[in-house]
Amino acid sequence: MDERHWKILVPFGAGLLLSFLSPTALGRDEPSNTNFEWGIDLSLVESSGHPSWLEGSGGKLRFDEHNDGLLFSRGFLDFETRLASTLTAHVLSEIYDDDFGPTVDLTEAYLSWRPMLETATRFRMKVGAFYPRISLENVGPGWASPYSISPSAINTWVGEELRSVGAEFTLSRRLQSLGGAHTVSLNVAVYGGNDPAGGLIAWKGWSIHDRQSRFSDEIPLPPIPRIQPGNWWDEQDPFITPLLEIDEEPGYYVNLEWRYQTKFLLRAMHYDNRADPHGLENGQFAWWTYFDHVALQASLPWDIGLLAQWMDGFTAWGRYRNGVYSVDNRFRSNYLLLTRPFDRHRLTVRYDHFELSEADTTPLDENSEQGHAWTVAYRYEMTDHVALAAEWLQIHTNRPAWAYFDLEESQTERQMQLSVQLRFGD
Repeated sequence: MDERHWKILVPFGAGLLLSFLSPTALGRDEPSNTNFEWGIDLSLVESSGHPSWLEGSGGKLRFDEHNDGLLFSRGFLDFETRLASTLTAHVLSEIYDDDFGPTVDLTEAYLSWRPMLETATRFRMKVGAFYPRISLENVGPGWASPYSISPSAINTWVGEELRSVGAEFTLSRRLQSLGGAHTVSLNVAVYGGNDPAGGLIAWKGWSIHDRQSRFSDEIPLPPIPRIQPGNWWDEQDPFITPLLEIDEEPGYYVNLEWRYQTKFLLRAMHYDNRADPHGLENGQFAWWTYFDHVALQASLPWDIGLLAQWMDGFTAWGRYRNGVYSVDNRFRSNYLLLTRPFDRHRLTVRYDHFELSEADTTPLDENSEQGHAWTVAYRYEMTDHVALAAEWLQIHTNRPAWAYFDLEESQTERQMQLSVQLRFGD
């Protein structure tokens, strides 16, 4: 067994030991101040279409026909402990067998303070590195989705490029005048360390996959002409490191939420990283990226769940001339998801639409695209620790920049994935 496999097995061996030492495993009845969950996904994948962007090309999928078959897809370690009656610490690590960072690395690490108040108003403060409050899909341990293996294009991009390194304040209140079943919340965050966010979506475009970027990852860019050695923008590395502070200017987001029990949820957010689009540090450009986001979740008749998200944003880098930046892109995406559980089974169908448009006319930097995707997913919870998942994914995209890599500008990519998902812990 080579060193790569040992790097994967060691953290899971440690996780298994910790699972056996948990209060539940030891037969203790007292509640634990610590919750530790870990998992591993093994997948059988068949893909067709363009070579994957993760393999130095431009395809939308994580895997391609040269990198499919039986694979170690991902692992995670999700740890939370109560430090005091109102203070908890949460650390989340992802495990991948690829060349873009360490085998084990963090995706979130934060402290959460929630004072106990005997009122209809609640407060919460979160400090550290965490996902902004966007995804309706990624609500499981390890920021996984219980609905499908691969999240929507919107939430794939959140996992690729967005992380808040700062503080989030939440104020929520139950509306007693409406019987206490309605809750309204306000989330306000100030953060840094996310200035390169926008580079991937501009130069790669939208994707659909389940790989999350981690603190130390170097996420590859397609071989676009302008960043090649000897060209205009060759100061940019051939990869993006999303969690980097370049201009020392904080970003922010504001999110409003209305919830009715577990039957209805509506969110609206404005997000702005306030990066200086002239910034450059350690081979990374700063991208000014902002967007508006709306999310809806509802329980429908016949036990059907509905999820929908919409995002409309802007990202830019470079000099500002004649009203546009060197790279000046508008991005939009939305999806509609329907899901229904059947005892231990769940069936999910999702439709995605995504597009990019650009205002600049920089030569050899065509970033526009139009596309849509269908996803059909099935999940079966065999036991409390073992689940079987299947997913069929089809993406059709028209992206003129693919001609730079001698790829057809219009392509339909397909992927079938069968996964065994092992979950352990408290």
